[in-house]
Amino acid sequence: MKYYVYESNVSGDEWHTKDKCRSDIRKLLTQRGYEPIGIPVSDAEDDKDKGAVRNAAKKSINTGKNFKNWMDYLKKVRKNDIVVIQYPPYQKTLLANILVLLKMKGAFVIGIIQDLGSYRDNEEGKLIKHWSTVEDAYALSFFNQVIVNNVKMRKILLASEFSDKKLVNIRLFDYLTDVENEKDPKERFSKDAPVVIAAELQHVMNEKGYYIYSSKKDPGVKFNIYGPDVEEQFIENLDYDYKGAFLPEEIPARIEGSFGLVWEGNCLDTCDGNWGEYLRINNPNKLSMYLAAGIPIIIWSGAALAEFVTKYGLGITVDSIYDIKNAIVKVSQEEYEGMIENIRPFTNAVKNGKFFDKAIERAELKL
Repeated sequence: MKYYVYESNVSGDEWHTKDKCRSDIRKLLTQRGYEPIGIPVSDAEDDKDKGAVRNAAKKSINTGKNFKNWMDYLKKVRKNDIVVIQYPPYQKTLLANILVLLKMKGAFVIGIIQDLGSYRDNEEGKLIKHWSTVEDAYALSFFNQVIVNNVKMRKILLASEFSDKKLVNIRLFDYLTDVENEKDPKERFSKDAPVVIAAELQHVMNEKGYYIYSSKKDPGVKFNIYGPDVEEQFIENLDYDYKGAFLPEEIPARIEGSFGLVWEGNCLDTCDGNWGEYLRINNPNKLSMYLAAGIPIIIWSGAALAEFVTKYGLGITVDSIYDIKNAIVKVSQEEYEGMIENIRPFTNAVKNGKFFDKAIERAELKL
């Protein structure tokens, strides 16, 4: 039998794409005949009025309930069964014990990396010395196969003494949607139109989209901004139109502009902070969303996928948002239309789960 595990009462805000990647993978696994194991998880949110002692007790009780749920729901797993877990699960603290149980049962376990906390806010290939470093290394060691984001992430894990035989590169995450725009991308997008920013845009330092609030001067480019939590009163020195927030499945068909911007961090000069630096090794879901839309991409030159974008002619790279204006000027109309043509096969691939299908097939064959 083949199974995939997910925490059944943990759901993201439907107005942004934070959890779309996980839900897309669940859909694709179901299509491949994997049986879902939905494990109920009890929340343990802090309540300031109840005090630290009571909160600690509540968290301890809920952790115990969650552990029992994991153990009970995994009883059906037998020797040589395949179990897929997206890493890390929300209840990451329980994972090591669960993996030990699955190993004892003789199951094959495939891990799909969604996040590596031990490498966030750090130089490429260098471990951060805190609890998540040990936790990541320990947990990942129990997987029979690990599906990694890209070649940069693979390189880091190889440097951390992981065997090449257990690593599979997905290259891109998919972006499932059947919502279509009636216009062809060449009619819909224009080199001279505003640049698209589609992201979570909270006015909180070290959050993913804080950069739009930190502009010290006008970069000379107009933007079409999409996404939830936009606090327009804090946006200065940017020429923009706020276009609203849409459901993840709808936004590829709704965006209008010239290029889709892949950027994270605290400023426009470079991608910095926890989220900005993390672009060096991860696959941002917004890049897949832009490909699903069919729009050319602008991505930070230091991002892991910058080389991918350049190699396949999917867009351009920049060191700074202040470089965007000149970078676009250098793109001829013929080159721009060529980018749109180059994107077409990737649009079909990400909308239909082709990248994940190939990765899981390779992982299964290597078990």
